[in-house]
Amino acid sequence: MSAWREDKLWKEQKRFIIATAAFGFFFPLLFFIFFDLLINFFSFLLIIILPALFLGFVLLKSIETHRGFLDTLRDYCTFIPIHYAEGESLLERRFNATYALILINVFIHYAIELLGPQTRELVESYFTCLPDHIEVWNMALSPLTAMFLHGDAEHLWGNMVFLWIFGLVLERRIGWKKFLLIYFLTGLFSSIIPPYLHLVLFQDWYSALGASGAISGIMGAFAFRLFYKRMVFPFPILGLFSLLFGLNLKVRMNSLMLIMTYFFFDFLGSLFQLSGVSVGIDYLGHLSATLLGMYLASRLRFGDEAVEEMMLERALTAVDEKGNNQLAERLFQLLLEKNPERWEAMVPLARIKNRFGPTEEGERLYLKAISLLIDREPEKAAEIFAEYFGLYHRPLEAPKQYLLTEVLEKLGKASLAARALEILADDPATPEAWRPRILYRAARLLEKQEFYEAACYRYEQLLQKYPDFKEAEKIRFKLERLKTVSSDTTWLSYVKKARGGGSVPVS
Repeated sequence: MSAWREDKLWKEQKRFIIATAAFGFFFPLLFFIFFDLLINFFSFLLIIILPALFLGFVLLKSIETHRGFLDTLRDYCTFIPIHYAEGESLLERRFNATYALILINVFIHYAIELLGPQTRELVESYFTCLPDHIEVWNMALSPLTAMFLHGDAEHLWGNMVFLWIFGLVLERRIGWKKFLLIYFLTGLFSSIIPPYLHLVLFQDWYSALGASGAISGIMGAFAFRLFYKRMVFPFPILGLFSLLFGLNLKVRMNSLMLIMTYFFFDFLGSLFQLSGVSVGIDYLGHLSATLLGMYLASRLRFGDEAVEEMMLERALTAVDEKGNNQLAERLFQLLLEKNPERWEAMVPLARIKNRFGPTEEGERLYLKAISLLIDREPEKAAEIFAEYFGLYHRPLEAPKQYLLTEVLEKLGKASLAARALEILADDPATPEAWRPRILYRAARLLEKQEFYEAACYRYEQLLQKYPDFKEAEKIRFKLERLKTVSSDTTWLSYVKKARGGGSVPVS
């Protein structure tokens, strides 16, 4: 049954990819025809009336959904002047290959600019692909060095913006090693093939430079790996609002369709190049790199990962936006049949299973997700455990619970961690090898939270059951010191006095 579903899903996606790619390829023709008519006949409408109608629509929508006007406006408009992948951050916490490539390209360009025009002429004469001054050494190196040279600041920053938009999102999925492999292979290919093809066809050569070939390869891999992703394209049709405030309408477009639109322009430019027309841009390099990027993505089997992520997004959308739990449940189950270790599907499926109360199947899904994450993403495992514990009020197995304790404490959930450890300490099924460590850790957590009476109880329980515990002397000293603060040796009285008049001397 699962094989049939998988085959059906693949057939659906193949049809979707073909239709989207075809529409994206011919979209520029349709767009420019209709946009030209719109500009010629409705310019006044675009400048004044359309923005007013749009803002009126947003106001009505905010009233209907009981949300603020600005919050609703944010759903339809953006101040970001470049297109970007919806739901994806344009920033990365850690330094990665995309940032490194951007910094290297920027550094090289401005270093050459600072050294003066003579240095620029020298660099372009020796380090562009098919340079003016040909030597054995630079013929070997120039395809690589040309990838880090740019004609001017506009050329540089145009490329870097595209690398930033597409590179960050793709690198998150495939990792820096595969990302750099695609970047350099497609970059070298686009640096070598088009200039030499031009030389063969026209007995003339041109010097190629720029990172656009490598970036086109990244876009080709992006189109294959993230074909389902929606891109937000800022469209300045809000008249005066777009002109004065930079407020653009969010036009949502499938990423494959957008990249095929760029592919269309590269295809047209390549035809001009192959006919001998000088166009000033290496469209043939862009086109060949895009195709190679798609090919490499297919060879690296990005398609399976893409289908899994698409199914996950469809399922999450079905829950969050449509409230269709039945569809979401089927998609999550299908995804787990395809990849039983996809924890991102386990947690939302557990929530669906538990929507009418805690269930055994929901508990099984939570526990499996925690087990998969506890070593590689302990913070995420701790967050899932907090959700699980709130429903089932049961701790994990002793080793896993002990491992999560420190993470829970860092996340500000020390009280939850202490409660889980106390349950384990009192459970007869807890292995004796773990019980003293669990008691000690629970007591320390309680003490840190100023639950002194409970902490004292756990310390004394530990000393009574395990008098040879390695920290026994330290615990006895601590208890003695706390109890001798006042003449009253009852912990409840001591806590009341300590909180009413001074600090508690613990160590």
